[in-house]
Amino acid sequence: MSRRFRFNLQPALDLRRRIEEERQMEVARALRILNDARSELWRLQAEFRRYSDVLRNDHRSLQADELRMHYAHLEYVDRAITRQESTVQRCRVDHERARLRLVDAAKDKKVLEKLKERRFAAHVLNDFAIEQKELDDTNARRWSRSLAAGGMP
Repeated sequence: MSRRFRFNLQPALDLRRRIEEERQMEVARALRILNDARSELWRLQAEFRRYSDVLRNDHRSLQADELRMHYAHLEYVDRAITRQESTVQRCRVDHERARLRLVDAAKDKKVLEKLKERRFAAHVLNDFAIEQKELDDTNARRWSRSLAAGGMP
């Protein structure tokens, strides 16, 4: 009696879902890269602190060559920290860009899902209206027959 609901834009909705899943993977990948970059920055900062502490605490007991080596290594680590900070910042921007693309993809998918819900609700209401009309027609025929038979309805 009721006809089956068919959403004409289902292929588009499926595509939007796949795009959203791809965007989720992009965000996860960007977050993983950002976390790796942060971890490397923290490692470099810890190494800088460690060598700074050695210089601060043992400065008088170190030979000139050891001092030069420690200062040269600190300069190297300091430059590496600066590079890593810019890498972390680039990774943050990439992560934010990926996140915004995910938000847009989710909005696009949500629009089609809402449209599908509305069309399904309209389909159900239409089915109820058709069923009600059939019931009314059946009752009207039954009432007409009972009148024609001379009886009371």
